[in-house]
Amino acid sequence: MHGSKSILVKGACGLGLGFACQDLLTRFEAADNVDLDKEKYKAQEVDLLGKILRTLLLMTSQLSNASYDILESLPPFFSMGANDMEINLTSDQLLEKCDDLEEDPWGVAGLVLGLGISFSAIYRAGAHDAMLKIKDLIISWIPHVNSLVTNSSFSSEGREKALSVGSCLALPSVVAFCRRVEMINDNELDQLLKGYHELISELLSVKKSGTFHQSLMLASCIGAGSLIACILNEGVHPLEAEFVKGLLEMFRKCYCSSFPPIIHLGGMLGVVNAMGAGAGILVHAHHFSASIKTACEQKVLSYILCFC
Repeated sequence: MHGSKSILVKGACGLGLGFACQDLLTRFEAADNVDLDKEKYKAQEVDLLGKILRTLLLMTSQLSNASYDILESLPPFFSMGANDMEINLTSDQLLEKCDDLEEDPWGVAGLVLGLGISFSAIYRAGAHDAMLKIKDLIISWIPHVNSLVTNSSFSSEGREKALSVGSCLALPSVVAFCRRVEMINDNELDQLLKGYHELISELLSVKKSGTFHQSLMLASCIGAGSLIACILNEGVHPLEAEFVKGLLEMFRKCYCSSFPPIIHLGGMLGVVNAMGAGAGILVHAHHFSASIKTACEQKVLSYILCFC
């Protein structure tokens, strides 16, 4: 990951590291010597999780100083071990020959997705404060949505905006997990959806678009549709039908207007994700056995079906 000069290779490795976290800290009951082995295996897996987090935060810190701040504040049990060799590279070495990140934002997206996928393992490790900081970090990389985070460092200029594509895709899964463990409130959910709405509306107003703009449009539509489904699947937080209808109208504009094919794809995936398809989402929330369907939600569903 650190040695490659290809940002796509770095992103693919980052995504793989995120998936590697999925089974960590879940199998201690299988140990034969219950007390001794459980603690031994837990320590080994917490150490591995710490290495993964440090690597992903170190990589994204080359684009965002906020990542390095979180890296410095990780809990003691995630700190570098005595036999660890922390990779100590400069920004130029980590992103050598990767200057044109806006023309190929998907490699950077893999690093952000890796962070998002690691959420459940961080929670199982008991590092709840670190989890919340990383949640805020991912939010801070999305324009308009980042107003939720105090002192957001996001800037529409410079390399940091390359992180926004991955953040748009990672956020729904992060929100779904935080919702299940009661670490996000209803007001935050509403504000996140409004942020997606403002972002997509601004992107639609751009007359000439480049590769980065098209990628961000694709990712924001996918993320917004998935966030709608994430909220409605729980059936415990009502959404204004007119607001959701407005988002669906923007999705339809994406795939019905004379935009490039990648934006058409984004608009269509936004619609199908709002119905719960989860296209483009790498880690799915647990399905609820019995969702409470309110009159408002039934109305929203009828709007969605009209778009199909």
